[in-house]
Amino acid sequence: MGKLRTLLPLRELGFAVVLGVCLVLGSMGAEILQGHRFRPLDTGAYLLIMLAAMVTLGPRRTAPVWALTGTMVLVSTYLLVSYPYGPVQLCMMIAMFNVARQRPPRVSLLVCGLAAVAAAATVWGRLLSEMDAPVLLALAWMGWIVLPWSLGALSHVLAATRDRARRELVARVALEERMKMAGEVHDVAGHGFAVVAMQAGVALLIFDEQPDQARKSLEAIQATSVKSLTELRSMLDTFHRGDQAANAQLRAGSVATTGAEFPNLTGDAGLAGLGELLDQVRAGGLPVELEMENMDAALAEDIDVVAYRVVQESLTNVLRHAGPAKAGIRIARREGELLVQIVDQGRGSPQDSPRPGRGLTGMRSRVEAIGGRFEAGPRETGGFRVEAQLPLSGGAR
Repeated sequence: MGKLRTLLPLRELGFAVVLGVCLVLGSMGAEILQGHRFRPLDTGAYLLIMLAAMVTLGPRRTAPVWALTGTMVLVSTYLLVSYPYGPVQLCMMIAMFNVARQRPPRVSLLVCGLAAVAAAATVWGRLLSEMDAPVLLALAWMGWIVLPWSLGALSHVLAATRDRARRELVARVALEERMKMAGEVHDVAGHGFAVVAMQAGVALLIFDEQPDQARKSLEAIQATSVKSLTELRSMLDTFHRGDQAANAQLRAGSVATTGAEFPNLTGDAGLAGLGELLDQVRAGGLPVELEMENMDAALAEDIDVVAYRVVQESLTNVLRHAGPAKAGIRIARREGELLVQIVDQGRGSPQDSPRPGRGLTGMRSRVEAIGGRFEAGPRETGGFRVEAQLPLSGGAR
């Protein structure tokens, strides 16, 4: 018994013993119903029944093909010795079902097909001396035991479909997060490089005439570069940890569909960091005026982050494309929404049509993702305007 317990887990051993006892009791009843026309049940019959139950349920998870093979040998031996027909034959069906459920259809069809032929041959060999039409009965028996293969194969296909859908969900969410990551990197790196380029240009122009101002520009370049690199490293590290967590969940077979297992890539960006952002931009040579209305109450985190990113990307675009200009920012809490408006007096004209570059596309995606509205285009009086209207319903704290 110790060896058997080593080969079979205790739980599987318990199931097998219960099945074996049920099969023995059922075989006793079947013997009575068949009128003792066959060889009486004896110790050998009970041993074959119990072994068939053990082999059927024992290795069904780790080696279902070998379980089916052993079951076929034991049940065929039971039938060829001419013991009464009985529930022991269900072992073949259970073993076939387990093979079809755990193995691909092309493998299980071959294995279960050979087992069905072997079962039909066994029954046919026994029926030669019992019936006038043994071949028909043997074929009928082979057709009947095809049923467990069909059910097992269907179960395998459904499980494979669910697994494939789960993997596709993980891949799709991961792709969405990577696209979000690309947008974050574009915002941080694009803004940082734009400010650095502007400050470097100022430093080159005044290097000889105003060395103190040139030094300030170089110091601003250093500060902006360090801050941008720190933000990039932080986002990449966070994304890497979130990616590892998602892969671990995939291997474990449990994946949340809410996206909560992925990292928050927005960092600490919010309107609280607007002062530092404006200092950077002004140090780069862009005059900026800020107007805020009814901003005493705090905003929900997602609204706060999107508002900051819209301002950041808009100012970056002014630095890059507007030429010598100045910009104005208006952030106002109105009934049910937050208005974020950035205007400049640069090169834009009403005849220009804004090209949907990565910056504008990213801002629009952010705003619409939280149910807001986004507009961008040239102003009638010249320059460019960016306006986002973000919903506040349920957002204020």
